[in-house]
Amino acid sequence: MDAATGKILYQHDADLRLPPASTTKVMTAILTLESGRKLSEILKVSKAATRVPATKLYLRPGQTMTIEDLLYGIMLSSANDASNVLAEGIGGSVEEFAESMTRRARELGAVNSQFTNPHGLTDEDHFSTARDLAILFRHAMKNAIFREIVQTKISSVTSNTIVKKKTVGRRISVRNHNRLLWNFNGAIGGKTGYTQAAQKCFVGAVTRNGATLIVAILGARDQWGDTKRLLEYGFDNYEILKEAAQLVDKSAPADPANLHSEGVFPLMAAPREGSRSQAVNGYVLQVGVFRERERAESLLKQFSDKGWEGFVEKTLLSQGQTAYRVRFGPYSDLGEAQQTAQEILQRSGLPALIMPYSAPREVSGASS
Repeated sequence: MDAATGKILYQHDADLRLPPASTTKVMTAILTLESGRKLSEILKVSKAATRVPATKLYLRPGQTMTIEDLLYGIMLSSANDASNVLAEGIGGSVEEFAESMTRRARELGAVNSQFTNPHGLTDEDHFSTARDLAILFRHAMKNAIFREIVQTKISSVTSNTIVKKKTVGRRISVRNHNRLLWNFNGAIGGKTGYTQAAQKCFVGAVTRNGATLIVAILGARDQWGDTKRLLEYGFDNYEILKEAAQLVDKSAPADPANLHSEGVFPLMAAPREGSRSQAVNGYVLQVGVFRERERAESLLKQFSDKGWEGFVEKTLLSQGQTAYRVRFGPYSDLGEAQQTAQEILQRSGLPALIMPYSAPREVSGASS
């Protein structure tokens, strides 16, 4: 997702309802920060709040913490007990808070999400989607306090206990589970999640060269590998994906239901207004756009070695810069293009953009 516009640049089963695990805590933080309560306000830990499986801060009944420290606890250490303390303190009860989470999420446009708890532990009635998580994270990142919390690598929080009429504090170290903050250029925050039912989940944001992308993944096996590949693809192809996202608003796929049934829903762009030919001869698949022709031809050769015949197409970007697109096709039938896009994704890990295709411009074949 392009954070500036909210447009989806690439999607795959984006509206599939799945357990979100601890990415749920993004919504918990949103509701807390929008409650109007002061960050310095102190909340008391109940016995019920501590009766939750790890990950935890291992709080004890009767202890107290500030709302600010509880937020750091849930967003960095993914503490389930801290989530319950916030829910009880802000919403009156876990159940009432969860209902407010669902209501507010839908107000923000996350219409396929439903929450039954503030921590994300598995419940059959607790679900979200990749699209919804991206929407919620984009909204959350507009809050300066949220941004500061999620980009913090390591911090500490304090739980207080009354001992002989004196307050005794216990410092607890909290470390951010978002590995991108340590090893991915431009990472500015995110939230991880894992349960056996949900598998590995992540939603987060990265900024490079003035563009900010939000990525959301549910049910991943290679959490960080998938996340990095999607982000690199997004930044490498940002201009063309941004342009396609604007065009697709004007011309959506003819039958989105069929695209979903194929198990792959790549973004599909429409022909440019004012292009030299308005006649659509079929569809092409695009897997990359590069400033350097050598990089484009190198990628094309990798695909050619695997049996896919494609071509490199020279084009001009909106800023007047030259770019080289790696494309396959054309395919006369949309279904054939979809099937090939799915095969490319499965065999190479690269998502393919399906684009209506008119008369070819200046191209160079794989052998040139």
